[in-house]
Amino acid sequence: MFLGQRLALKVDQLGIVVPELETAMDAYVVNFGVRFQVFEVDDTMSQFSGSTRRFRVRFGLGQLEGLSIELIQPVSGRTIHQEFLKQNGAGFHHLGFYTLNLNAARRKLDNRGYKVVMEGRIDGVAEFAYYEAHDLHCIVEPLKLSNQLPVFLARHASIYPKI
Repeated sequence: MFLGQRLALKVDQLGIVVPELETAMDAYVVNFGVRFQVFEVDDTMSQFSGSTRRFRVRFGLGQLEGLSIELIQPVSGRTIHQEFLKQNGAGFHHLGFYTLNLNAARRKLDNRGYKVVMEGRIDGVAEFAYYEAHDLHCIVEPLKLSNQLPVFLARHASIYPKI
């Protein structure tokens, strides 16, 4: 059944939860030549609803033919990513799409009956929400990036692998 407007023109990001970031990045480097920007966030700079008061998560962001690959390693505390890893093991977690209007994107998801499973933000960098999309059999993530993302990455990220 067609329910109106599309969610997004394209999928921009593939989110994958992994137990060990370097091992996962090595596979993408060897198989696809992807380079990553690696950084971590914690409760002092980010908020993930449903998480413990203290948490830490590492991310590896890479580009593969115009698709952003987001490898996610839960490090400490309880987060949606840690729960996913515990229940399902490593693997595909979400489809992300970039939006300039997060509220409008969220309304579309709400109107489809999708359930919010997490809301989050990384201070000065991004706001997002995870929705359980039952008919897609995955989580979808509308993601609004700040124009300060390059500054954040310059300050907090390292390149993997190093040349």
